[in-house]
Amino acid sequence: MLHDINVQIGAELRKLREARHMTQEEFAQDCEISRAYYGRLERGEHSITIELCKKITEAQGIHISDLFINLP
Repeated sequence: MLHDINVQIGAELRKLREARHMTQEEFAQDCEISRAYYGRLERGEHSITIELCKKITEAQGIHISDLFINLP
């Protein structure tokens, strides 16, 4: 079950990144995290923390709830 939510959040991160026409490298750099770690988040291999959600959404200029709005 936990893996499913990680995959779903990863998909939302990917949508966000692709909507901005950014590579994983560019997106990760913009959010001040490593590209390798970001890639694992996007693939759902790691659980994202609320702190990291906040960091990503602040860097991208969106509200934190936007990451979760399309999740079941």
